[in-house]
Amino acid sequence: MGISKTTDVLREMELFARVDDRQIRAVAMMGEELSFRDGERLFEQGDEGDAAYVVISGAVEVIVRVDDGERSVATLGQGEIFGEIAVLCDRPRTSAIAAKGSLVVFRLDRPVILNMLREFPDVALQMIRILGRRLELTTQRLARAAA
Repeated sequence: MGISKTTDVLREMELFARVDDRQIRAVAMMGEELSFRDGERLFEQGDEGDAAYVVISGAVEVIVRVDDGERSVATLGQGEIFGEIAVLCDRPRTSAIAAKGSLVVFRLDRPVILNMLREFPDVALQMIRILGRRLELTTQRLARAAA
């Protein structure tokens, strides 16, 4: 797809809403674009959290282990970030991720993510907001499941 498509997707993300085009292009040059086929796993639950990913095209399925196997708990599409919790918290992956159809992602290694958050405080604030919304949704799902 190339850096142009990656830059376009990053520019549209809430995460980079307050980052200027020059800085977005710099971020786009700091990562790598990867392609996956339908069903292919990007990583497994429990793996080291060495990078975060942005969906450039296609979708991913978020899969967690349960008592009787695995369960899909979410689908993420273009412009959505995943894998950031393990990177930020220096913890193993909390879920597995599989391509849902043809998939292109943008991979940002841990050092790049941490440097980006130091360099762009607005990105760090947006990341906190995104994580807060995910926590709120998870809490609501847990409450419904317990009811």
